[in-house]
Amino acid sequence: MLCMKIHFTAPHPLFGRANTPKPLSYQQRSPYYWWWAFLKRNEDYLACCARGGKGKFAKLYEAFDDVRSDSFKSWWTEGERGARLFGEKPRPVKLSELTEHSQWDLLWSSDNVMVVAVPLDISKRRLQTYFSELLKKRHTATRGRKSNADLQLATADYKLHRAVSIQTLRIQLAVWDAVTASKQLPKKKTMAQIGAELRLVPTAMPDSSDTASTAMLKRNVMQATVSRYYKDAGNIITNTAKGQFPNSALD
Repeated sequence: MLCMKIHFTAPHPLFGRANTPKPLSYQQRSPYYWWWAFLKRNEDYLACCARGGKGKFAKLYEAFDDVRSDSFKSWWTEGERGARLFGEKPRPVKLSELTEHSQWDLLWSSDNVMVVAVPLDISKRRLQTYFSELLKKRHTATRGRKSNADLQLATADYKLHRAVSIQTLRIQLAVWDAVTASKQLPKKKTMAQIGAELRLVPTAMPDSSDTASTAMLKRNVMQATVSRYYKDAGNIITNTAKGQFPNSALD
């Protein structure tokens, strides 16, 4: 069992207690929920799961195991999988005062450690002003949100590929599922129709009062929007089998 307190570079899912479970939305606030959800759409990885982890994605299966269950909570908590995959290792730098030469680490770099000499004959007010200005210059991450640079310094076995918008992931997957479902229909829906059903672009929603040119313009906007989301979702799904998320670019 993992005894140390685990922290993550992004919000982790919340489940509540057995007698007071939290709504699913509390799980979906975490990008790790969407990592699991996108991986569930990867047909090649699902085939690996069906084979008991054998084949091309056997190594990834050792970490992520079978994702075919509908319960993200079960997948996340089994064997403390979420913490093992996405939890950060203890940071190599501890916030503390250096009192001996031996405490200096030759592997430190200016990218992740800021070393400052503080003369104690300077007033506290002047030092506070100096540190405030220095932090504004050197510590550029927005409070409560991790930057791409922060993610690159993460120590988890599986790191987020980039800073992510939960709302964008939600839309991408909704589009993917809608287009995929449409392909199974006797008469497929157009991308514009799917976009209208999902109300993706409020200003491009069809209206009975639209002129022919306006209707066409709206369809083109909706089609382009759906196509973009669908393409990005497909690329992200493909890259989940490489242990990357969310990466919408293909090699």
